[in-house]
Amino acid sequence: MEPYSAIVVALLVAGFDVWMLATIPVQPAAILVAASTVSYVAWLATTYRHPVRSRRIVALYLCCVAFQLVHMAEEYTGGFPHEVVELFSSPRGWSERDFLLTFVFGFGALWCLAGAGALFQVRVANYMLWFYALGAGLINAISHFVFPVLSGWEYFPGLYTATGHLILSVALIVLLVREYRQVRAAAVA
Repeated sequence: MEPYSAIVVALLVAGFDVWMLATIPVQPAAILVAASTVSYVAWLATTYRHPVRSRRIVALYLCCVAFQLVHMAEEYTGGFPHEVVELFSSPRGWSERDFLLTFVFGFGALWCLAGAGALFQVRVANYMLWFYALGAGLINAISHFVFPVLSGWEYFPGLYTATGHLILSVALIVLLVREYRQVRAAAVA
């Protein structure tokens, strides 16, 4: 087992976490830090050792990425960064420009590259599959159901597409775990 991918991803996750905590309001940064950490643990326990082989998983993942772009369009048009700053009375601002550059374009490129990498069983790409499934999908969806409660039961940008995230991310997690169990069972047999 090569250790380099795990070390590289650990360093990237640590750098990403520090960067998020230093640049965006603490509450969404904390969500991303939790997501990146939980995703790292899930990746190490599963597809790090046995990278995804199923094109079905990659196809579902790419559908998730497409849906993520639709979700971020809802967030952008609803003023998500501004609303988060207001919701948490954050002293740190968050512009729509920074949101677009980081989350739509930056992550959009990474999500697409991870899909291509997963086709070739690249371990680092498999981390990104988990980061989408647990972070951008599951934890993000749950957060979008909590934000309206915190804001006094008002619409919060991203709420309408949160259910789609929840469904797609759960489906992706199920497929990732199912394939991991099948590959592990075949390796033991």
